[in-house]
Amino acid sequence: MPAKSKPRRRGRPAVPAADLKTFLDHLGETASVAGAAAKAGIQRSTLYQLRKHDAAFAARWEEARKLGIERLEDEAMQRTLDGVQKPVFYAGQQIASVQQFNDRLLQFLLKAHKPETYDRPRIAAAAPLPFDLVARVKEAEARMNAKGDRLPPLQPSSPRKEPRRGKR
Repeated sequence: MPAKSKPRRRGRPAVPAADLKTFLDHLGETASVAGAAAKAGIQRSTLYQLRKHDAAFAARWEEARKLGIERLEDEAMQRTLDGVQKPVFYAGQQIASVQQFNDRLLQFLLKAHKPETYDRPRIAAAAPLPFDLVARVKEAEARMNAKGDRLPPLQPSSPRKEPRRGKR
């Protein structure tokens, strides 16, 4: 008698192994979950649920993701060092191409590989004041009142006259 398989929740059919392989292969090339899911024809939510409940699949996912990131880093390094050929057009026709380098990409790579040298230290958020100004003013008023020294009440300022504009 063959062994019974576990019943699936919510009646969803199992994802075909070939589709999972397509997903993992594409993830390993691009590090893009959305792109790999589209290429395999599988909903991302299905893949995330599978990853959550299947440790072996989660490990293969992480391995493929890391490989995809390494490939992206390799491509970025190649573009930084060798540049990219950009076409030059004149009157609607391509007449030449120029090799273009990306200094900003070089900065990102240097920061990633040697942050101690090329990355600026992060500036922490402004520290709160070491005192509560409102509380200090109230304390000062209380001390003055205790001594009998009272500040004169504020005089309302005189109303301003509006300047004349143009002729009347």
